[in-house]
Amino acid sequence: MNMNIIEFIEKYDIAIAVKVDIKNKRFEIIKRDVELESYDLFEQLILFGNVDSIVANVEGMILPRIWTQGDSKCVLCKKSKEQIIALFYDKRMDAKEHFFYAKQLDTIMNSNIEW
Repeated sequence: MNMNIIEFIEKYDIAIAVKVDIKNKRFEIIKRDVELESYDLFEQLILFGNVDSIVANVEGMILPRIWTQGDSKCVLCKKSKEQIIALFYDKRMDAKEHFFYAKQLDTIMNSNIEW
């Protein structure tokens, strides 16, 4: 079943989704009316970062890339050669649970989400 990005972020309780357009060097941000416990990851990776730094964070790495700050999480998924998706959300889970959850989000994002 294909779903659009809005349906995806609502279903998986994603607070902020960011499309990183590698070719055009820009971010497209979708923010739901949901607060994150911490905006540090979002600020460091997106607001104070740039497309090149995001690309450097995924190049040659096992994906998805995962960051945590308390209960706030960020998962970077590489959707295509031209596009990386950053997903920001709050979830209480241990490292193993979070790894499998991030893999699930990455698989869904790469298989049937239309942005």
